[in-house]
Amino acid sequence: MDKLNRSRRLHALLQLLPELPEPETGLYFGEHVIRVEGQLCLVVTLKGQVGIRATDPELESQLQQVCGDQHWIAHGRVYEQWYLLPEPVYQNTDQIAPWVRQAAAGAARLAEGQQQPAKAGRLC
Repeated sequence: MDKLNRSRRLHALLQLLPELPEPETGLYFGEHVIRVEGQLCLVVTLKGQVGIRATDPELESQLQQVCGDQHWIAHGRVYEQWYLLPEPVYQNTDQIAPWVRQAAAGAARLAEGQQQPAKAGRLC
């Protein structure tokens, strides 16, 4: 898929996300991604496939039922938390909107967990 159409898909995904925390777009391994609080949550691959990152069991279960074992693969690495949507499913905005929001919320939770200050050590 050409870059213009990948950008259009990325923009369509951005429209499904809440405004806060503010999503950011970028590239990861040359593929278009959306980050929330610095954590990846959505991808549009070079082939134009849309991938959603499942960081909680409920979302993972829903995506697994729809996507099966279609995971995002970049530079020979399989990203098992990521599910690539079949084209007809991607076209159904009503179906994917909750998943997109759940992925963004999961990314924000991951970022929150990384920002917690380290616990003070005990003195002996």
